[in-house]
Amino acid sequence: CPIFERINSSGTKLSVYDLMVAAPWSQEFDLNGQVDHIAQTLKSKNFGKIDPDTILKCLAALQYSSIRQDQIINLRTLTKDKMSSLVKETRQALMQAVDALVTEFGIHSWDFLPYEALLIILCYVYHRAGEPAKVDVTRMRQWFWRSAFSQRYRVGGENFVSKDLTDVLNFIVAGKSKPTDFGTQPHSDLWAKVPFRSSNSISVAFSLALASLAPRNLTNGALIDVETALSHFNKKEFHHVYPKAHLKKEKAGGEHNAVANICMLAASENKAISDNDPKVYIPECVKNLGPEADAVFASNLLPIPSLHDYENRAFADFIDARCKGIDAVVSTLCDGKHP
Repeated sequence: CPIFERINSSGTKLSVYDLMVAAPWSQEFDLNGQVDHIAQTLKSKNFGKIDPDTILKCLAALQYSSIRQDQIINLRTLTKDKMSSLVKETRQALMQAVDALVTEFGIHSWDFLPYEALLIILCYVYHRAGEPAKVDVTRMRQWFWRSAFSQRYRVGGENFVSKDLTDVLNFIVAGKSKPTDFGTQPHSDLWAKVPFRSSNSISVAFSLALASLAPRNLTNGALIDVETALSHFNKKEFHHVYPKAHLKKEKAGGEHNAVANICMLAASENKAISDNDPKVYIPECVKNLGPEADAVFASNLLPIPSLHDYENRAFADFIDARCKGIDAVVSTLCDGKHP
């Protein structure tokens, strides 16, 4: 590897994975091929785009209970047979972890995972648990939602995640410690301040929470295909309830792109609404939905029309009411319950 680094005169940035695949165990063991095989196995769950570095971290986590770089490099000291066995165990644990992400949290692709650490830790938990039945699903939900909404893994690095491997295992499997050790629910006014962006874990977690409610189109009440919306953070499936162009024209205050101003809407319906005045298009939607209006709006975590006058209330009033609704659902999720 030192030689490989020195002759890399092109200036190409090398990852730990690049250095690891350059260190063969034997002619019979190909790390690159094994990692690719794991990715192909996860492809059926739309996690085929998993970063090879993440798989390396999972290997190190299972072997050393750590994802520190020095421990990853220590994998080179293992025999070919030991590495083959470790790869097999990692592949199985990753499949179990991905299954949990899909079924419990509605995460339908690698692109929509709030943090890489969530998958690495779940992989470790399922491996050490021995069998899925030993994983306390309620505690797993508490850890996941609290970590996502509190942005637990935004900073901290490999040492922080390595410590969490055993801490989360003890919490989920052994029943030790308490939920608040992994984060607290955000303050209710956060939803009005945080911009809705795919790179923001709060935005991603909010989208997952919204998807868990089986949202329906405001225009016709039809169920929204949340798997499509969450497959690669398809922005066409997300709608500004109060269109940004309209808010700009009205010179409305506040964060126009706030999480609290976002709902799910089929791309075709989103295009039809465009930048229409919400004081006009929302009452029209309510009229068209008839007796189903309250249920449809509730499925999108929007203030229900029977209690909120969309025709006469201002943007600030809507945001205030929406934040309270979001807060209630997030509280339920952080307690490990389904909304």
